[in-house]
Amino acid sequence: MKIFTPDARGSLVSRPNRFIVMVDVNGEIVRAHCPNPGRLIELMNPGRTMILEKGRPERKTQWTLAAAIYNGQAVSMYSARANQVAGELIIPALFPDAREIKAEYKWGSSRFDWHLYNGDREIFLEVKACTLIEEGVAMFPDAPSIRASRHIEELAEIAEDENREAHVVFVIMNPDTKAFIPNLHTDPVFARTMKSCSDRVSFHGVSCSCTEEGDLTLSNLDVPVLTDVSGAAEKDSGIYMIMMETEECRVEIGALGEMDFKAGWYIYTGSAMKNLSSRVKRHLAKRKNKRWHIDYLREKALKVKDFPIYTEKALECTLASDLSEIAEDSVESFGCSDCDCSSHLFYFSENPLQNREFLNLLFHYRHTLAFG
Repeated sequence: MKIFTPDARGSLVSRPNRFIVMVDVNGEIVRAHCPNPGRLIELMNPGRTMILEKGRPERKTQWTLAAAIYNGQAVSMYSARANQVAGELIIPALFPDAREIKAEYKWGSSRFDWHLYNGDREIFLEVKACTLIEEGVAMFPDAPSIRASRHIEELAEIAEDENREAHVVFVIMNPDTKAFIPNLHTDPVFARTMKSCSDRVSFHGVSCSCTEEGDLTLSNLDVPVLTDVSGAAEKDSGIYMIMMETEECRVEIGALGEMDFKAGWYIYTGSAMKNLSSRVKRHLAKRKNKRWHIDYLREKALKVKDFPIYTEKALECTLASDLSEIAEDSVESFGCSDCDCSSHLFYFSENPLQNREFLNLLFHYRHTLAFG
């Protein structure tokens, strides 16, 4: 099926907000609507090739971001069109005897993507578009989604009637996907919800292949969906990175005394084998009683961002070692008084979110090392 029309190609310049991207098309900077409001940190890197589709004449933006080229694949950005993929390709394949198929089906105060009958069974079906695929592992969502968790809970309630079935289809925009895992790193509530409802809701991973011309085909209707890997989310256990942007400054760091910090970005790594979410939240707070080295530097930070990695494995020092390999510098003795590492604070002169080595490291831990 045709999922988009490639009217223009260009390279990404910036993403001012979730719904707008600036793209260089033959030397002209054009403003395009981004139909996927997710974080998309793996895709939104300056210089990445983007495919644009002409927008409707009445719209403020002339262009729509149709796809991004990533690892040799065209990744569709139209998250809403996953419903179209489900209607035209997936429902006929999963439910060959489907009848009375209705989209946007209202049920009580809720609305579900699809409602149909398959034989004598009444089917309620939700569709989720998944673009985050690294090291063969797909994850959803890439940002916290209260709505997604609520949908699954509502479907589980519906499925308590023995004549009804509840299904969720993850439309995965990569044909080489080996497994799907709920993204416990960015939305542990969603991961816990999937696991608790897995006895009543059927989850399907369906991978797709999309050409740069916008032609989409199904690759695998049975990508394994792993709902039993959320133990770390249930225990609130894991490691984390805190990224801080600072100006050049001198800071009194507890027992370490006065230390000079260059302007740039610093990444601190730590761990919490319980209460991970509370630990990260505390680090993000600017004003608090100072307990750890990072508390002193956090007070001077212009911006701060967290990267939790939910895992039951002790990976803090391994992560520090790996960061030391890609960072430009480290701060001696910072944050490592209870281990043999030389530092747990690392310096980057440019934003690490535009550093492919840093992103690859983050995804390697989140998609692979966290689980075994």
